[in-house]
Amino acid sequence: MDRIHYIAGMSDEQTISNTTKSAVEKVLRGRLGPAGFSGADIRAEHDSDGDPILLVDVKYVCSDKPISSKLTYGLSTEVRKALSELGETRFPHIRHHFDEQQKIAS
Repeated sequence: MDRIHYIAGMSDEQTISNTTKSAVEKVLRGRLGPAGFSGADIRAEHDSDGDPILLVDVKYVCSDKPISSKLTYGLSTEVRKALSELGETRFPHIRHHFDEQQKIAS
């Protein structure tokens, strides 16, 4: 079963609620499921300015079908909107980890 993994932090600023994790997972699964979404690791971090962020590492299984880069366009905005509705103010930084053999459609 695909899962979202939470990597625990040390302070309240680094806590991620189950509601927040579920909201991120729902958006990712809805948008990226057809592209082989297999799960994500979400952890609380700080950006280079020291501001709190959510670092989202998205993982995929290899698919025979080339993946369109358009699939990820606007994903951060969609995740931010879902988080904002929950009162979550940390910006989601999303990183995609495709299989080395995965073909990307042009």
